Amino acid sequence: MRESSYRRCGKKKTLALLIIAALCVAALANGLLVITLKDGSIYEFYLDEIESVIYTAEVEEPLGSAYMSLYKDVFAPGEEITLYFYGTEGLETYAWIGIVPSDIPHGSESDNDMHDIAYEYIRGRTDGMIVFTAPLDRGFYDFRLNDSDYNGKELDYITFEVR
Repeated sequence: MRESSYRRCGKKKTLALLIIAALCVAALANGLLVITLKDGSIYEFYLDEIESVIYTAEVEEPLGSAYMSLYKDVFAPGEEITLYFYGTEGLETYAWIGIVPSDIPHGSESDNDMHDIAYEYIRGRTDGMIVFTAPLDRGFYDFRLNDSDYNGKELDYITFEVR
């Protein structure tokens, strides 16, 4: 299967913060933080010179997969989630998108159906939006697009977190 959209898409900010945090931990051991930019510029800071580290994104982009997108990937329990879907022409009326815990293996519509927390049929639409409610239990979940409602296959997914 392809890499999780949670790890692949829209996580640049979190990844950058994790890298900065790791560098700061390393700086604690060595007393020196070294940052190398893409253009080759190198910046060195001694830990006692750093007052704070801030990362900001210039443009907030939606998190997406081949068929779905979200405008954020972390939700509070019970919060409304607006999921956008597109490119679903040719799927049968009972193709569906459901919320499934991320630890459920990918690929089988039947497995997704046994573990879904909520779902909505595509009903022949080629694009649109569906409003779901975030699960009450904290953790990682996927929106999974399935090609039918009877022994089908999972076509795509996008991961989000409830915390």
